Amino acid sequence: MNASPDATLHLDHWRIIRGRFGLVILVFILTLGGAAIFTYLSPTDYVASATIDLQPAKTQQAAAQGSTAESTEDQNLQASQLQAAFSHEVLDPVIQQLDLRTKWSQNGESLSLASAYDKLSLMVIIDVLAPHSIRINVQGRSPQEATLLANTIAQEYINEQTLQQEATAKKQADRLQNEVRLKETTVSNLFAEASRLRTAAGYVDPNPDSSDTSLRPEESTTPASEEKVNDIQANIANLKTRLDALDHLKFDNLAQSTGLLNLNDPVLEQKLPLYQNAVAEKARLLSSGLGHNHPEVRTIQGQIDAIEEQIHQEITNIRKGLSAQLASAQNNLVTIETNLSANQGGQQRKEANAQYLEVKQRYDLAQGALATAKAKLTSAPTETSKESNPAVISKSATTAWTTESTSGALNLLVGAASGLLLGVILALLAGSLDSSIKTPQDVEKRLGLPLLAVIPTDNRRVPEINRQDQNDEEYRLLKTNVQAARQRVAASVLAVVSGGSGEDSSTTTASLAKAYAASGQQTLVIDATLRRPTQHKFFGIDNRIGFSDYLRGEKSFDEIIRDSGTPNLFIVTGGSSPAGAMKLFASLKCVELVNTAKEWFDLVIFDCPPIRGSDDSLIICGLAEAAIIVAQHRRYPRSMVVKTKDALHNLGTKVLGVVLNSAYMRARKKKIFPSVAARKRSKNELVAAEFQAASSRLRGDDAY
Repeated sequence: MNASPDATLHLDHWRIIRGRFGLVILVFILTLGGAAIFTYLSPTDYVASATIDLQPAKTQQAAAQGSTAESTEDQNLQASQLQAAFSHEVLDPVIQQLDLRTKWSQNGESLSLASAYDKLSLMVIIDVLAPHSIRINVQGRSPQEATLLANTIAQEYINEQTLQQEATAKKQADRLQNEVRLKETTVSNLFAEASRLRTAAGYVDPNPDSSDTSLRPEESTTPASEEKVNDIQANIANLKTRLDALDHLKFDNLAQSTGLLNLNDPVLEQKLPLYQNAVAEKARLLSSGLGHNHPEVRTIQGQIDAIEEQIHQEITNIRKGLSAQLASAQNNLVTIETNLSANQGGQQRKEANAQYLEVKQRYDLAQGALATAKAKLTSAPTETSKESNPAVISKSATTAWTTESTSGALNLLVGAASGLLLGVILALLAGSLDSSIKTPQDVEKRLGLPLLAVIPTDNRRVPEINRQDQNDEEYRLLKTNVQAARQRVAASVLAVVSGGSGEDSSTTTASLAKAYAASGQQTLVIDATLRRPTQHKFFGIDNRIGFSDYLRGEKSFDEIIRDSGTPNLFIVTGGSSPAGAMKLFASLKCVELVNTAKEWFDLVIFDCPPIRGSDDSLIICGLAEAAIIVAQHRRYPRSMVVKTKDALHNLGTKVLGVVLNSAYMRARKKKIFPSVAARKRSKNELVAAEFQAASSRLRGDDAY
């Protein structure tokens, strides 16, 4: 993970959960245990099932066809058939038959019928198996109760379906009976009407009950003649009205009157607009101040008089035409009325014969419909008897099975998932509420110490310092910041210390020393963690001779110095016999070693054990001129770093700053500037860039 200025500090949720794995396991066990207790201590439910096959009834289909409110489709199982299993007509008899109100009594009081119905309906579940097959499932506290309820409900359901089928058949029979009675009344009325018409016409029908007759009605001309007389009379009235209107026509309202009379004369249609325009022009001239004797006015008046004369002549012609039409219509009317009176007697006889034949035909049709209705009424009981039962039990409930195994496994699965999820949530919540170092601001603002570097997390337990490390850039920045800080206090002996164990202070020591050695400075690393020495593992050298041997006086200083394999970097390992050597930390041998090392090397770095639980670390830090505190991101409370800082201040050791170790970093998206040509920077520019980045870190510019 890159910890350059293009990286941001984020939470490592997996490390938070891993650090509180005990809390997650505890919550998981408690939740799973609660689910197990709930599952195995809760009452066991038993389920019994009875299967019913439904048969579509013909009477029900016929009733549906005769009703306008019901659908004629009965191909699929309808929702009403499912709801019938929950109806009061089915469940109420079950409650009374099995005396469930007493069996389910509470505190010695029997349940009401409504309460027993509600409880029983909650125990019933209906499944659709096929288009005409359903399964009634009943849950009970015992297998006997569930089986008895399932079979009883199935039987009552069949009984209810049978009653509905019988009621439908009775309704169908009543409908047919009413239809027969109505048709009998119709036949009787038509027979009486035919007899009356036959007597009135004086016609002798040898077989009045038969439709066979030699009499055929002739086509009547009377209605057509009467319609023609009516049309002529209407035309005469219209002509008289138009002539009367022409006699009373006023010239001042000539245009409107001709429109109402609907004259449709082309001469009038041509002259009237000219007349109206001339009158309007005369009015305009008079209104402009001209007199009646003015030449223009007299000219317009002459045009008006000429047009009026033409219009009067045309109206006279129109009146003559209307008078001629009126006379012709009146003569035609007289002729038609004379002919109509002469044929009136024969026509009346023909009309009477036609009426009789029409009623007789209706009588014959009514007799046929009556015979059909009587046949249906006679065959209805036979059709009903042929119908099969509307429903039958194809499989009765024999044994009930428990739902404990399925629900128990489901409850345990849900409990395990819920416990794991709740444990992770609580771990993350505890991680967000703890007082550990979460951000670089925590170091600078709350601890009052400069932040020297942020080292990303490294999954390797023992990093190989001699090889290229993924965090080399961060350690170079750390070296730059440490160099600037120790120059201010003129310190050449540094102590790298942490507040608690597991914060990778040894890794920081070795990597910082490697960075100094790479810059050409003679660097010595002294492993003062005698109980658990680690520096020899980093550089792949043996630990047979080291710091503990020098303290016991068994080896000289030049004998314990080992070459690390990296130019300018030398190691003093912890030694193979730390027993008794730690008591000599406060001896003059240790002071002598520090003074000699300062003369031989440009920089001496002590890898110190954690301060918590070890007084040896304070002794070594007291010999150093400055100290670097290593704190792991989100591991220990901030108070531990504060105590470490206070302990170093009490010793008089300068604290250069804090290294935030094992931080979870996320790279930012890099901005690309195509216009800027890329070039290889010199070593001095790289050092300047590192120092600038380190300064930004010290100011907290790159936090989060």
